[in-house]
Amino acid sequence: MAAGIEVEGWRNADGGFGPVPGAGSEVEATGMVAVAFDDDRARAWLADAQEADGSLGMQAGSVVRDATALGALALHPGAERERALDHLVSLYGRNGGDPAFDTFGWPWTRGAHGWTEPTAWGLMAIRHRVGSSDRLADALAFFHERECVGGGWNHGSPEALGVNIGPYVQTTAIALLALADDAPELAKRGLRVLERTWRAESDGVLTLATAVCALRRARSVEASEAAVVLGSRVEEAAGDTVTAAWLAFANGAPGPWEAL
Repeated sequence: MAAGIEVEGWRNADGGFGPVPGAGSEVEATGMVAVAFDDDRARAWLADAQEADGSLGMQAGSVVRDATALGALALHPGAERERALDHLVSLYGRNGGDPAFDTFGWPWTRGAHGWTEPTAWGLMAIRHRVGSSDRLADALAFFHERECVGGGWNHGSPEALGVNIGPYVQTTAIALLALADDAPELAKRGLRVLERTWRAESDGVLTLATAVCALRRARSVEASEAAVVLGSRVEEAAGDTVTAAWLAFANGAPGPWEAL
């Protein structure tokens, strides 16, 4: 099993975390630390950063990077989480306006199309909202619709200009974690892809850590070997907050998918 990385020294004075030590606090990095390290100071920063409409994210010019789903998973049950879930229910990708796709999912940025990873986080978060069966069904349908030929997922489009696009390890792993037990045949195909391809994309420590988490959760025979490889690469993640959080999950910290 991979060893972890100590991130306390990366904390900013405001209690949050940046994507790298010394950078300003951001929602994604702080949210990942809150979940992976059960960090209440990070949760307090998220609560202070939450907008009036319940959203959590960052803005660069006119572009808003929405990370409300991660925020909802990081916050304790209560008013802040409920406001985040309210916003998440209202946030749709623009896929319904694209004749190539029927499902919406969740976007990386507001006003954009839905993509695999933000829809995976949205699916994990929306399970905490009773009565959102329509959004849950749409998210599950999204993964059926966007499955690559032979199984697994890339960033969100299984083909372009009539050419099939293959799956990637990181996006397949995150999709599998989000699907839990709701789509067993879909997950089975994705797991086969992950078992076959994780070595080919193991140069990226973040990708390898997500693969370990998904393989372990599926009780795959490949999980032990992937964890050993990850254990030999831990120091390469020093200085990357999100990767450090994924290493913590790979090392046994409960991920947001554990309760699904």
